[in-house]
Amino acid sequence: MPYNNKLARVASTVATVLFTTFCTPAFADDNTVDIVGLRLGMTPEQSVQALKAHGISGDKIYEDRMAYGYSDGVNHGLKTDDFLARITAGKVEIQGNKRRDESFELMFSPPPAGGKLVGVRRMLSNNVDPITGGQFSQALLDKYGAATASTTGILHWRFGGGDMNCLSNNPNGTGVTLPTTDIRQKKGILDLVYRKAGGGKYRLDLFLHSRVKDLAQCASMLEYRVSATDSQPARRVEATMIDVQSWVKAELAANERVDKLRQEAVDKRVGKGSKPSL
Repeated sequence: MPYNNKLARVASTVATVLFTTFCTPAFADDNTVDIVGLRLGMTPEQSVQALKAHGISGDKIYEDRMAYGYSDGVNHGLKTDDFLARITAGKVEIQGNKRRDESFELMFSPPPAGGKLVGVRRMLSNNVDPITGGQFSQALLDKYGAATASTTGILHWRFGGGDMNCLSNNPNGTGVTLPTTDIRQKKGILDLVYRKAGGGKYRLDLFLHSRVKDLAQCASMLEYRVSATDSQPARRVEATMIDVQSWVKAELAANERVDKLRQEAVDKRVGKGSKPSL
């Protein structure tokens, strides 16, 4: 179903993308960091507009909605109103027996502080006319400036209020992942940042990586992985961008809201309880 503000679902695309020319200067703040026009904090409507401006047709843009479930102790099927959690999109170009693929996964923060772009994954696969890994990396440096951290095939930038990579313990400072959406092994943003105590509750004073002491230390991040050496064709490239602080704060606010709804449901059920015949 094309993007038209209706509920639509699509399996996560396992595809990737053609090279895009970069020409903007290095960024100085969050608002200038983008992946083909996609910036953290965008609304779904702005994000869709950016995808279309990049050449993705509306019938290749899909919504994925979700709701939080809770129980009053007896009724276990209670749910919040659904909300937009993810947009997936992609395009394919075929020339002869070769193809270029590009796919996007956009993640949005949940209500009540929801509706903002907090995570982007871009996958590129170019078997038609790939440039070299060195050329691709140089194009990235021309656009984003010197990397905060790097290693073979990886360029990593940090921006926003913090200066730490709170998602990885890699000595070189790289390593950016998005929460998984696979229901069988779901791992949310809170699982990537905090440890859990007894009862499965998150310890907001105990971070998954011990060097982190405060959420304010966590940077927003952009990371490109180029699967080619400087002289080899860069046929596969992956980009990940994330706003850790905003995503965590929104998720905590959503959990607090669900807890409040749960308590209200319990109070309502108890108030309607029937007295036993004695």
